[in-house]
Amino acid sequence: MEKYLFTEVRRQIKDGQSGAEVWETADGRVLKYVRRESLPDPEMFRQYQNEAYFYRYFKENSRERLRCLPEVLEVQVSDQEILILMKKYRKLFLEESNEELLGRIMGALAEIHAGKVPAVLKKERKQPGYLTKEQIEDCRAGWLSVLAEHPGVFDEKILEEAGANINEIIGWHEKEARVLTHGDFHRDNLLQGENGEILVCDWQGVGEGGASGDISFFLSRLGADGVGIEPEKAVALYCRERAGLTGETVSSGELLRHMQAANLITSFQFWHEYLHGSSSGRVREVYGKMVMD
Repeated sequence: MEKYLFTEVRRQIKDGQSGAEVWETADGRVLKYVRRESLPDPEMFRQYQNEAYFYRYFKENSRERLRCLPEVLEVQVSDQEILILMKKYRKLFLEESNEELLGRIMGALAEIHAGKVPAVLKKERKQPGYLTKEQIEDCRAGWLSVLAEHPGVFDEKILEEAGANINEIIGWHEKEARVLTHGDFHRDNLLQGENGEILVCDWQGVGEGGASGDISFFLSRLGADGVGIEPEKAVALYCRERAGLTGETVSSGELLRHMQAANLITSFQFWHEYLHGSSSGRVREVYGKMVMD
């Protein structure tokens, strides 16, 4: 590997906090290189292994390959290292007003959800991830500390209601039909092919789950970047594309309710960790959405 880096690699594209090294080769390809010893959390290596196994499965089973997958040229996996060599593509840029592009993105996501889950990624459905009383109280206290930075601006009562009902919501949400999911679907992981096709990279979070999680996370990240898209519009486009691919009818109303549940669960548990020091407007965006959900 070291010999390859010195002879074939042109420049390092990124070396993120996740510990993966991403390089551009002299012939214009992209090399993703992961060393277990370089990762801040050993659990991350298993996630990168899942990504490598996922790419390898569709590389070896070309008839089942998803059209939205980048072309993978080489996959090597050991107990200590992972190497993924793939074709290089352009980044995709999404603007708020581009409904045609949004439709194609939803089409790529619908294709993922209609895809086959490789056996290596299949897991028995576990019990819902209910929160303990201590975890609920920690989440509530975390949000109270954020709201305390903006005295008199926000109503804190919803935190009591959310905490009292969060496990019931988690239990209902866990009953959503399971499909192949990306797990980290946002615009930074979207690429554009030579003919304008939408491609999706960075599959460390791949697995089985509800379709609503990918859609909700995608819209949430766009909103955080200042691109507001109505969930109803995105879901309508998604359901249209899913029906065109598989012929199945997906209830937009139920999908929207699962998206609300997914956003509420995620926001209540985690968003307070990222909002300290934020403006009241930014807090209002996240907290207000949680209140509506």
